[in-house]
Amino acid sequence: MRFDEFDQYSENMLMAQYDVSDIISHELMKGEVREDFLISTLESCSDPKPLLVKGTISDGVRDAGQLDIILCRPHAHIRRMGTQCYVEKTDCLCVIEVKGNCTGKDLKKAEAKARIIRDMQGEATPLYGVICYKAALEEKTILNRFGYTFDNTSGTFFDAASIPLEHPDNWRSLDYPTLDFFACLEEDKKIYLRKYERTDGVARFIRITDYPLIKQVFKLVRSLNRDAAT
Repeated sequence: MRFDEFDQYSENMLMAQYDVSDIISHELMKGEVREDFLISTLESCSDPKPLLVKGTISDGVRDAGQLDIILCRPHAHIRRMGTQCYVEKTDCLCVIEVKGNCTGKDLKKAEAKARIIRDMQGEATPLYGVICYKAALEEKTILNRFGYTFDNTSGTFFDAASIPLEHPDNWRSLDYPTLDFFACLEEDKKIYLRKYERTDGVARFIRITDYPLIKQVFKLVRSLNRDAAT
């Protein structure tokens, strides 16, 4: 049995739970149920389990407001109030915003929160990204906003990776430059984008098409957790 089959199973279960939970009419409760299921899925990707909580991040002066999922450093000092947690910025590795049907407004809000966290006191800044089950935006619109251009001749999208360094004026600007990753699990619109830094120091996004897509999210969580533990 191929390992990808297990990852595909996890992705299918996420999408099935998304569909089943749609019977819940209370939007806040529906969102909570979906976040909890995603947390349990991400916890299954490694042993020991990654430390994933819901709550907010603070530098001791201000906080970032309600956040869906926070990946904390192993042995982080977490202040718990019921199901919500108060996490120091220095103890946070990554923030994941979870969206059912992601809109442009959702991405703008995520970008704004990422900037708030980036501007907090402290040298280290956690990664910040969005995982959505579906997207209200077209694939072309999403990729455009993350810096990609559609080539009518080849029928493919391309980014700065295919443009010489000496021609940065040709690059499409980033609408969400503070985000670190974006994942859409929707069938026929599966997208995983991860920010990287070019050799000239310019940040762009690379599209990874190694499926199942949830495998990329598992790798991200495991790598962050492993690096923090060493």
